[in-house]
Amino acid sequence: MESKMSTFCTVVALLGILAAAVGFAAEATRVQESDVYIVENTCYYPSSPAFAFGIIAALLTIATRVYISVTFGGCSCFRSDPNSTLASKLVYILSWVASVIGVAILLAAAGLNNKEGEEVDSYGYLTCYVVKPGIFAVGAVLSLLSAIFGIVAYVMLTSTPQTITNSMVAFPVDADADLEKSPKYPQ
Repeated sequence: MESKMSTFCTVVALLGILAAAVGFAAEATRVQESDVYIVENTCYYPSSPAFAFGIIAALLTIATRVYISVTFGGCSCFRSDPNSTLASKLVYILSWVASVIGVAILLAAAGLNNKEGEEVDSYGYLTCYVVKPGIFAVGAVLSLLSAIFGIVAYVMLTSTPQTITNSMVAFPVDADADLEKSPKYPQ
């Protein structure tokens, strides 16, 4: 059991850290306002690997989520498992929420970073689209939190000792036997 738990924690931690690192790489390489230049009412964007980094970070987050779910056996924390507690269920749900929101943010930011376009506002100024600072970083942090919550839920579910109820065993007893003194009867 210890080997299975350490393998699970190692794989999920590596996937989560890798997803976060790639998400932060997307943040560092995103197109910034100062990178965009305007010529004849058209915005020109430089090439940026932030789109690819955002997609890869989202895919790694999805891979982490799939691995956690397969290892848990679907939603085993919601089955009639004697080790399942309210806290383990809550942490498992937080893991799901963090991964879904993280993937959505990473994909949206990647799509917006790759969007080339402009808009003329009501004052006649040309506005070019860029991803705001910190959006990729938020997705990266949520990807890491998803992995951390998944590890915590798994440890909470598997480290709690199982409650085993022993059924009563009947032994034949002579009417005149003293159970405390007789060695042939278990105590």
